[in-house]
Formats: sequence, structure tokens, C-alpha cells
Amino acid sequence: MGEKKKDIVLQMNEYYAERAPFHDYYMSYRDNATMEAQLASVISYVEPFLADRDVLEIACGTGNWTQVLARRARSVLATDVNRSCLDIARKKKYESDRVTFRVCDAYRLDQLDGQYQAAFAADWWSHIPNSRIGGFLDGLHARLRPGAAVVFVDMMHRKELDFISTFIDDEGNRVSKRPLPDGRVCHVVKNFPTEEELRACLAGRSRKVHYHEDRKLLRWVVTYKVG
Repeated sequence: MGEKKKDIVLQMNEYYAERAPFHDYYMSYRDNATMEAQLASVISYVEPFLADRDVLEIACGTGNWTQVLARRARSVLATDVNRSCLDIARKKKYESDRVTFRVCDAYRLDQLDGQYQAAFAADWWSHIPNSRIGGFLDGLHARLRPGAAVVFVDMMHRKELDFISTFIDDEGNRVSKRPLPDGRVCHVVKNFPTEEELRACLAGRSRKVHYHEDRKLLRWVVTYKVG
């Protein structure tokens, strides 16, 4: 028998753990002020849903959006499955001293205590395999208070991504083949859902769903309330 294929979520975790030291370079991140200026239109759109709230951030990575949240939220619990990402995030400067970091799998949010007034994730939804979206949302909503606001920000399709070798798997995910510095190749889910697909996933789980596209920045934003 051949070697058992590694679960794609585990592959993605491995990929981003190994990529952590180079993540900011690949994402052209310079500093928080530059990021705030570049993404000002998206940040101003999501700010009312997060300001002065206790925010649970999912898949915070190296903390770039955590810095944005820290300037607006009452408190931030920034989570990521990879300690290597959090080690980098902790070294960045935050205007608020109410930022806490914790290693936590986004699919195991039951490991967290308490409930939060808002949730935020940037560039995360596109990495969720289609078969795991429902379970993730249910786990997230269980950590939120009734009426809590949820914000997802992610990338729209862009031409520069077309050069990456991709295929469609058995459940309809768009999967990219991403190399690591040592030559290994990991499979990474990178979906580009439509508004209709997003609304279908949220149906029965949310209310006051709003979908917004920033065509200049090629970003989509979904906001909604739970409970």
C-alpha cells in the first residue's frame, strides 16, 4: 500500500508554520502605519463592527491585523494554530495593552474559555475546506455572545495568483501547490467564494448579513450578527 495522504488542513498548518519567518516579506508588510494607509477603505468599513468590543481573532498569523484591531477594540484575543506565527506576532508593537495571544486550532475553539462580543478573521475563510465550513462556524458562534458581530475579510481572485499550480479536489476546493524553502510542496486550499456561496453557508446561522466588495483592493468583506 502507498503512503497515506496527509490531511490537507495539516498540510496547511505545516506550510504556514514553516513560512512564518518569511510571511511578512511575501505579503509586502512593512509596518502598521503603511498597512493602515493601504487598507484604509476596508478598515474603515469594518471598524464599526469591532470598535470598543472584546474581539476574538481567528488565525491571526504574524499579527498584522491584530495591530489594526488593537487600536480599536476594547480587548483582543488573537489565536493561531502555529506557535511560530504567534512568536513573531508577540514581538510587534500594539497601541493597546489589552492584546492576548493564544495557540488554538480554529476548528477547536471549544478549548477557549468565555464568550466574546465580536469575532474577526482576515484571509482565513479562503483556506477553509468546503466540508469544514459548517463545523467551523458552529464552533465559532459557540464562543460568541448573542448579538455578537462577526467580520470576515478575504481576497478576491487576482491575476497574479494564476501562475500558481492549482487543481480542484473531490469536494470542489481550489487547491494550490505551494513550495517550502526546503523544496517540499504542500497543498493549500485557496477558494474564492461568491456572494451567493457565502450567504448559503451563513443561512440559518446568522442574521443581518452584509456583503461588500472593495474592487480597488480586491477584497471582500462579510459582516453579520449571531443569535
